[in-house]
Amino acid sequence: MKFNIKTLVFLGLGILPHITFAQIGIGNANPASTNAVEISTTEKVIIDKTGKMGVGVAAPKTAIDLRNGANGSMAIGMTNQTAAEAGAGAMRYNPNPAIGVQGYIEYSDGTVWVPILPYGKPRIIVMAEKTNNNSTVFETGLWPTGDYTDGIPGRSSAYLTSWTEKLDSDSGQPRTNFNPATGEFIAPRAGVYFVTFTFALAPSQVNTSFGQNQTEAIWEVRNASNAVIQRIKTNNGYPQDTGNSPNAVIVGSASTASLYLNAGDKLRPFVWINVSWDPDKRPLLNTGGYNVLTIVEQ
Repeated sequence: MKFNIKTLVFLGLGILPHITFAQIGIGNANPASTNAVEISTTEKVIIDKTGKMGVGVAAPKTAIDLRNGANGSMAIGMTNQTAAEAGAGAMRYNPNPAIGVQGYIEYSDGTVWVPILPYGKPRIIVMAEKTNNNSTVFETGLWPTGDYTDGIPGRSSAYLTSWTEKLDSDSGQPRTNFNPATGEFIAPRAGVYFVTFTFALAPSQVNTSFGQNQTEAIWEVRNASNAVIQRIKTNNGYPQDTGNSPNAVIVGSASTASLYLNAGDKLRPFVWINVSWDPDKRPLLNTGGYNVLTIVEQ
């Protein structure tokens, strides 16, 4: 049975109790779709019996189906709600992005608004520089565990600490995935990350009195339970003795890798050095540009 919504029909109680109203037309005297509501002007708006809505689509396949050819666009507005208030899965348009494009769509992950950039997927980027001698020995070695401010202790595993953060960004939005005080990065989501860091020791003599000289730049990955799951090492050796002053040289190392991190994994750079006259400590070359790190989500 078909009804035109423009004609209001009252049915008395008990009259035609067996009738099921299967089709309703708004602006359409003869709706064609069964078990649906049709709203017609120049294009039909259909709500089928499962609750799916089609705008200009006769048989919608999703909750809202706009795939009607040339005029299937959807408008999304801006909201001042936080991502938590809007809830995970909400979307909005941001007309004033922070990275210089004209605007983009963002979705809520339940905590933050994540931009969907016009030139690729969301991407984490961290950049930092170190211009001091702060380090933390964290494993038993030649030097006791603890914090040091006057150089890198020899023959000891030492985290490089007290970085100057240049960028900690997720698709142009500021984040706190990197802790510049400790040098630790925590992956907010699983994926492949391209990482690199370099360090250089202040110019001095390299002496072979204590055997093979070497400098190691090491990336360490720990899981959310703080267990070590991976270490990537790069070793630069200096077998030749440079002799006494003024034969000073710069020594250092760099570690570059692509790592798969799970959400919550912790990434941190550390060094192990054995140069000159142990048990001396060696200061870093802090004139800028030598001690840097970069983390980029792939």
